[in-house]
Parts: sequence; C-alpha cells; structure tokens
Amino acid sequence: MISASKPLFVSWGFPFYKIAIALLGSMLLYFYYENNNGENSVPTVWQKLNVFPVLFTFGMLFAISLLSRFLSELAGSDSVFSDHATSEFIVKPQGALEWFFCLLYFLCAAFFEEVIYRFYFIDELYLLVTRKKEWRFSKILCELLGLVCFAFAHRYMGWIPVLNAALAHIVLRLCYKKSGRLWPCVTSHFVYNVISLILL
Repeated sequence: MISASKPLFVSWGFPFYKIAIALLGSMLLYFYYENNNGENSVPTVWQKLNVFPVLFTFGMLFAISLLSRFLSELAGSDSVFSDHATSEFIVKPQGALEWFFCLLYFLCAAFFEEVIYRFYFIDELYLLVTRKKEWRFSKILCELLGLVCFAFAHRYMGWIPVLNAALAHIVLRLCYKKSGRLWPCVTSHFVYNVISLILL
C-alpha cells in the first residue's frame, strides 16, 4: 500500500536510471541477435510498418486496465494503482520539459521491460533449463516464472496492479511470439503507460 506521504512519482526530472537500463536492454538485444540470429533475413518495409499488432495489443491492454479498475471498484479500492490510495499519489508532469522527461522515462521503461520480461528472461531461462535434456513442462514453467516476475515487479503499486501486470504480460508475450518482434510490444506498452497517466 502506498502511504499518503509517499507519492509514486515525486517529480519528473531527467531519467538517468531509466536511460541506463534501456542501454543495458539494447546491449542484451545486440549480443543476442549477433550470436543467435545472424542468418535471419532483413524484414521488409511492410513488416516493419505493420501496425495491427500495436493496435490489437494496445486495445487488449486497455481492456485489461478497465477490468482491473472494475475489480478495484468491487474490492472497494479507490484506484487501480494501489490498494487504498487515490490517483493523487501520481504527480503529473508540469510544463513541457517535465512532459518530455516523463515520455522519455516511459519509453525507456517500456523498452527495458519488454526486452527483459517478454524476450530475454523467458527465452534464455528456457535455453538454460533445457541445455542438458528436454523437460516435459519446462516451457510452461519458464513462461509462468516470467509472468510472476513481471507481475510482482509491480507490487509496490498494490495488488490490483499485480493482477493487471500479469494479464498484460500474457497479452504482450503473445504479441511478441506471434509477431516475432519487440517493437509492437514496446510501442503498445509505452502508449498504454502515457494514456494511463493522462487519464488519471
């Protein structure tokens, strides 16, 4: 639970930390593709510009958010973002510079989370546990572990956001597996976070 004296976002300064972890995510992608996908062909322009995965995934994320808000109301909570808090705990950006830092923050966070939780963690964990022999349920266990890690990374906001993050993870992971690319997930995640902040 978030206390009244501890807002979720106190201010919107330059996001040094988020940029650093986004760079880390970029390095993971670079080394992974350099080592594993050197033989893949370059995608066509149409494949790069296909926006259906973004629109569909964003729509699903928004539906999950509405479901979470409904469950929050049923549970008697005032907000999707914490168990007993209100949206006053989110300090919105003031002015153009803070909005720029906010957007940069959300973009770096969405990129890093997609690289780690939807791509690297689950796939590499699966390769690690199946290195010696194929386990019957290892793929399912890796997927569940990735879901649990992403969901509980949002525990600081309350239990409803944990459920929201778990359902969002499923949609974003399916988007990644079906499209074979991370950019639809990053874009959907980024737009969802920005619109969620605006609608508070």
